[in-house]
Amino acid sequence: MEEMNHVIDVLTRARKSLEQENAAELKSLSDQTIHAASVYQHTDYILIAVIIYALSKVVERKNTLNISNWNHFIKNINSLISIAISSLQQKKQNQFFKSLNKIKQNLESASGSMREIIQEVLRKASINKASKIYEHGLSLAKTSKLLGITQWELSEYVGGKDNMQVNLNKTIDAKARAQMAMEFFR
Repeated sequence: MEEMNHVIDVLTRARKSLEQENAAELKSLSDQTIHAASVYQHTDYILIAVIIYALSKVVERKNTLNISNWNHFIKNINSLISIAISSLQQKKQNQFFKSLNKIKQNLESASGSMREIIQEVLRKASINKASKIYEHGLSLAKTSKLLGITQWELSEYVGGKDNMQVNLNKTIDAKARAQMAMEFFR
């Protein structure tokens, strides 16, 4: 029951963030959903996280994507989010899942000329969210299976991500720090 209320809250906030074109809030909401997805290993939670993350990317790239009739697109997505919320409140899981899939389909068909870009955003969103679930302790095989991506895609992404973090965590020895400080004050 607590998980359902969390999903309803996330979807409600996502709908509002989408209206406000707040990509940062959408990303944050997607990340919040990852914890529930990794704990319960439930595909609906994962799909929600992927959809919300993809929406954040679509909002970020609004000007590049040139989605015809942007306001209608947003209204349509928010209408489907409302149906998903209502379905959850009425405990109609099948209808809830159908509305999530319709949102994904609308994203994929949003713009004829940009269809490939949006599909790539959805694929990358799946990989990104898979890496977050993997960080929560799920195995690589289980995570890739839950998200419908290959283990190769996930391991390639996670491997590249780890390398970036290693470089950020490197400390500079005292001698090098002193030399940098001396150069700064010249």
